[in-house]
Amino acid sequence: MKRFIKGLLLGTLGLTFLVGCSSKVSEDDLKENNWSIEPDEEDLPNMIASFSDHVMSLKVDVDSIESTATDEWEQLGEDFAKELASEMDFKFEYTLDDDQITLQDTDNEDESNTFDVSEEDDNITFTPADDSDEDVETITLQPRESEED
Repeated sequence: MKRFIKGLLLGTLGLTFLVGCSSKVSEDDLKENNWSIEPDEEDLPNMIASFSDHVMSLKVDVDSIESTATDEWEQLGEDFAKELASEMDFKFEYTLDDDQITLQDTDNEDESNTFDVSEEDDNITFTPADDSDEDVETITLQPRESEED
């Protein structure tokens, strides 16, 4: 009988631990940080994502763009391109429902994508819910070290 009660207590404690650790991603979790998104392709710049109530904003992280300028004219061109890129701001309306998020392009109502949302350590991952769309990639949100954005 003692072993049965001990096993029951350990089982209940283990189940409580597992339920407590499997937290869902909430809007508050998304709004908590500015997020860095590193693309899979090496020659693309990082993006900065921020969340407010139902709106996700994306902008280019111009600090992640490495200079390839060999003279002052090329440097001037790169600086101009970085200035233009820093002004670009993409907006998506999002709907978070349990473990899925749907991103709707605010400029194109026909363009939306649904992702499965998971949290690992401090990162949040958006995995495409529909494997048939090859253009949609997994997105990993990493908390930004610098909150000046």
